Amino acid sequence: MNSANLINYRPGDPTIWNGRVDGTTPDLFRWHQVVSMIDLRDDQSLDGAFVLLGFCCDEGVRRNLGRIGAKRGPEALRKVLAGLPVHFDSSVRLLDAGDVICEGEFLEECQASLTIAVNKIIRSGGFPILLGGGHEITFPHFLGIQQATGQSVGIINLDAHLDIRPLVEGKGNSGTGFYQIAEYCEGKEIDFKYLAIGIQDISNTKALFNFAHSKSVQIFHVKELHEQRIGKIIDEIIAFGRSVDSVYLTVDLDVFSAAYAPGVSAPAYRGIVPDINFDLLFSTILELPNLRSVDVAELNPAFDIDNRTAKLAADLLFKVLQK
Repeated sequence: MNSANLINYRPGDPTIWNGRVDGTTPDLFRWHQVVSMIDLRDDQSLDGAFVLLGFCCDEGVRRNLGRIGAKRGPEALRKVLAGLPVHFDSSVRLLDAGDVICEGEFLEECQASLTIAVNKIIRSGGFPILLGGGHEITFPHFLGIQQATGQSVGIINLDAHLDIRPLVEGKGNSGTGFYQIAEYCEGKEIDFKYLAIGIQDISNTKALFNFAHSKSVQIFHVKELHEQRIGKIIDEIIAFGRSVDSVYLTVDLDVFSAAYAPGVSAPAYRGIVPDINFDLLFSTILELPNLRSVDVAELNPAFDIDNRTAKLAADLLFKVLQK
């Protein structure tokens, strides 16, 4: 990592990873027994490793007038992940690279650090799994992938919102990520490839839909995620994956119904229900051979109930490691 950005980075903390111990043989292990801490400032091979990296930030949510608290999301999610049983192959390495932390209002500085961190993980052979934090994670995450690979990157966004709003007084927030990515792609003369799933009319203005259509964004509304349409959506996901070199999956947890995900910055009372149709859709994304990186965003522990949202996010990441 660039020394100018080290102020925003903290290496992995082993004290977070603890929990129940059922035994010391591999078939009894839980995640806290197999995870290893790393420092991204060190040169190391990350080949074959899933690398967790927290994005402790909700400055973008604050700027977007959302409910702050997502800065504590990575810590809350790690506590749930610690107790998950190990079902992934013994050859898989699970590493915790620590956190990129936003201090005060310095969002852009924090985002620059995140871009460098993602870039280094990928260049070192790892698969980044980012733990948010607000959805201002999207733009720097995308930049890290694109700069590390030099290839086309398609983003699949599971979200109630398009997050394609223009900047406000030249500054980004949790709702501007895809606008910033579109502007970046235009400046670099590369394709802007964006597939949004779970979008709600009630959560987006007509102007946002108009801008998204002008940029050829593929949109599936939450009302389309039913048995009669799921096959068509799966076909579109597969075709989308084939149209780009790398796929980046971002999951804004407010895409789910508030009954399952109350602990988010902007709850959706009629969001996705994580049922068999969603499992088919999610599995299709995970099985894309060029899936390069994943994040979950907008986990806000201050509003969670019985850790429902954190457990839902943990279930998604449990599935990531299975694939």
